[in-house]
Formats: sequence, structure tokens, C-alpha cells
Amino acid sequence: MNSNIKSLHQQAQSALNQGEYKLAHQCLLSILQQDKYFADAYFLLAMIASAHQNFAKAIELIKQADVLAPNNAEYLAQLAKHYALENNHVLAVAIAEKTVSLPSISALTFDTLGVAYSQIGLHEKSVGLFQQAIALDRSKAMYFFNLGASLKFIGDFAGARAAYEKTIELAPSYCKAHAALSSLGGISEQKNNIERLTYLFEQSINIDDKLYIGHALAREYEALNNYSQAFEYLMAAKQAKVETLEYSINDDKDMFACLQKTFQENPLKINEGFDSTEALFVVGMPRTGTTLVERILSQHSEVTSAGELQHFGLLVKKMSGTSTNRVIDVDTILAAQSIDYKKLGQAYIDSTRAITGKTAKFVDKMPLNVLYVGFILQALPKAKIVCLDRNPLDTIMSNFRQLFAVNFSYYNYSYALNSTTEFYLLFKSLAEFWLKQYPENFYLVDYEKLVNNPEVEARKLVEFCDLTWQAQCLEIDKNNAPVATASAVQVRSPISAKNIGNWKKYQAFLQPVHKILE
Repeated sequence: MNSNIKSLHQQAQSALNQGEYKLAHQCLLSILQQDKYFADAYFLLAMIASAHQNFAKAIELIKQADVLAPNNAEYLAQLAKHYALENNHVLAVAIAEKTVSLPSISALTFDTLGVAYSQIGLHEKSVGLFQQAIALDRSKAMYFFNLGASLKFIGDFAGARAAYEKTIELAPSYCKAHAALSSLGGISEQKNNIERLTYLFEQSINIDDKLYIGHALAREYEALNNYSQAFEYLMAAKQAKVETLEYSINDDKDMFACLQKTFQENPLKINEGFDSTEALFVVGMPRTGTTLVERILSQHSEVTSAGELQHFGLLVKKMSGTSTNRVIDVDTILAAQSIDYKKLGQAYIDSTRAITGKTAKFVDKMPLNVLYVGFILQALPKAKIVCLDRNPLDTIMSNFRQLFAVNFSYYNYSYALNSTTEFYLLFKSLAEFWLKQYPENFYLVDYEKLVNNPEVEARKLVEFCDLTWQAQCLEIDKNNAPVATASAVQVRSPISAKNIGNWKKYQAFLQPVHKILE
């Protein structure tokens, strides 16, 4: 390596680490003008593409780097991670397995491989890889945070707590770790984190950091029965976020109206779909019992849990060919009418094979797949779709109190009470529409009935899914499958009705909600 290229390479690495992507890009292009076979230039260009969410371009650039420098563990680990991010889980697993067998893997590479498996939903494998990263380097907060997340998902809450505490010890202002720690519960007057969380909330300039800490404070104050303080922090954190978004509930209203109009006017062409009976979709508003239903079904010996897959919506978006910045909108719904639905159905089933295929059926528990019911039944006419229906006020407050994936447009409605309420009404209308249109494939579960009379309701649910009844379906606390949702702690316990009526704790603040519902 000549001195000029070496200098440019160091400058590019430094700029990339500091988020100076334009400078890094210029340095890397200068390197390639002098040496078009310089593998790491392609790899670092891939990292720039990844930072801008262009995962497909990142994959192509990493592949070019791998051609020039074969069997580089760092390159292959990032390739596996990016295939996972692109929902190509089968290829991601194949590359990750190849990478693990290479000699002299670094701590960073172990961590990257752990992230890849975690993205796929294989959290048991992630845990071992994060532990290997930590064994090589105990100075990185991110390694402990990633370990904590996977331990939480597999039900090791004590281990998760220790990992999150270590994260905070190494990086005291790591706001996501504070929020994750609070989500594990165990909060009391004698043992809470309110003092340090309040300090962080007051010091935070970054809007998303404020969001994480505001939610953590709300959770801790709620555990202490101080609901006014909890609500105050929720409102402050969410209002700051709302002001940064270009979101209008009217866009969602247009999208919901377009869905109903499209599938009312265009009857399903079931002979054009892919012939598979494997998929069970559990849908609905988030925080309405979708994880509970998924645990009941996946406790059946013939059912595997595939987790919350984004695959179907992203395949619809890709095949529709639209370039709008939302996964689903009016343009995408209209363009999707010309999709090859058999190809869509097969592509979806194939995309799940890193986890599925070992049992007769699997559960995809992405709640907002409720938007895709018409498309699902065109692509997979034998699919069964279970939709949760919960008390309106419990649904609205559970969504407002929850911090969903930050900067994921699906959940923009949840940053304000009014838009959460209006979104609930849109959902309710759509669910009733799907039930009327497709009663053979779409089933509405009443959450309150389910938790108050679990065996009766679970038997109906299992029968609808074309399964024979197994008493073990009710033993959800014995279900060892990972849970990567907000209900990760709750569903490790037996079925309970204790969450019915939680909205009443915030009754004093819900006048605007009552007004819209009326």
C-alpha cells in the first residue's frame, strides 16, 4: 500500500467513525482511482450506504470487497447482517455459519454476527456470539447492550438486567439501555432509577434520547402509582418527537379508505395465489394481546413461532415498484394490483425458511399486517388470519404508553393521543371490513373474553386454525420460544386478566379521547 493510499484510508476510516460521510466518500473514491482492487474501499463504501439505510447497495459493495479479499470474517459478518436487514434470512444464516467457522474472529465480528442472528429472531444463537465478543473485549457498551436484549427475549431477565447495568456503567448516557432496564420491572420506592433518569431527561438535547428517557421515567412513575407524573413525562417526550415528524393522520385515513375501496371493488382471485397452508398471521393494533395469541398457538406441537416478520409488507412494496418513502400508502396499494400473487406468496414462504418448515404451520405475529389482509389472501388463499380486538381505551392508552421502533413510520400515530385514537377507529373499521369480506380466513378474537375464559376461547382459536386441540396451548408460561416484543416479560407468566382496565389509571387525562370516540 503506497503512502498516499494509506493516508486516505486512515482519513476515510476516521471520517466514517465520526459520521462525516461526504469526506469519507471522497477519500474512498480517491483510493479507487489509484487502485481499483483495494478491497477495504468497497467495504467502507458499503458502510456509508448502510448508514443511509441503503442495504441493497451495501450488500453489493460488500460482495465486491469479498471477491477481492475472500474469507475476510469482518466482511462476511457484515454481509450476513445486511442480508438479515434485507429479510433474506436464509442467505444470512448460510453466510453467518460460514463466518463462525473462520479462524481468529475479532470481538467486533462476533458482535456483528450476533446482531445478524438477532435480526432473524434466532436469539439463542445471538447470546453465545455476544458472550464471545465480551470475552474478547469487555470495554464496549454496545456488546453488553446487545447481549441484554437477546437475554431478555429468551426470558433470562436476571442476565438481561446485569448486562444493561454493565452497559450503563460503561456508557452512563446510553439512553436506550436505561429504557431497556426500566422495561424489566422490579421498580419500587426503595429501588428505582428516577434520580438518574430525571437528570438525563433534563440534559438530553437529542429528541430520540429524550423519548427513551421519557418513556423510562413514565414506566417507573407508573410502577410507583404516580400516574400524573408518568403522563407528564410521556407527553413531554412525545410532543418533542411529534414536532420533528412530517406526519398527518389524514394520510392514514386515505390509506385505510383506499384499502377498503380496493378490496370491495376487486374480489379475490384465489386461483392466482400460492398453495400453502403453513402461515398463521396474528394481527391487530399493537399491545392488544397479539403476543398472547401467538404464544397459545406456538405452544401447539405443530406450530412454530417465526416472530414479528416484516417480510410480507416489504415484499409487497418491492414488487409494487413504488418509490414512496412509506412501506404502505395509496400509491403502493394501487400499484400492487398488478403483482404476481403466486410469486409473492412463494417468495414470502421461502423468506421464512431460516426458522420455519420443521412443523406443519408457523405464526407470523406482525400486528400491522392487518393492513395487508387482502394482499395476504390473494397471495396465500389458504392462510388463516387471527385479529385481536380489545377495549378501545385500553388499546389507545397501551399504544400511547409504548415506545415502538423509533423512526419507523408505521407507528407515527402513537406520538399523540388524538392520532392514536383516530388510528384505532380506522383499524376497527378495517377489521370489521375484513371479517365481512373473508369470514372463512379472518377471525376476530375478543381479548377480554380470551383472558377471562381462556380454554373456551383458545379452543375456538385453535379450531379456526385447522389444528386439533392440545391442552398445553394454555400453558404459555412453559413456552420457551423467544419473545422480541414489548410483552417479553408479561407473557412468561400464566394467562391473566390483570391488564383489563389499565386505562382507568389515566382517566383524568382522557377527555380528548372520549370526545373523539363519541
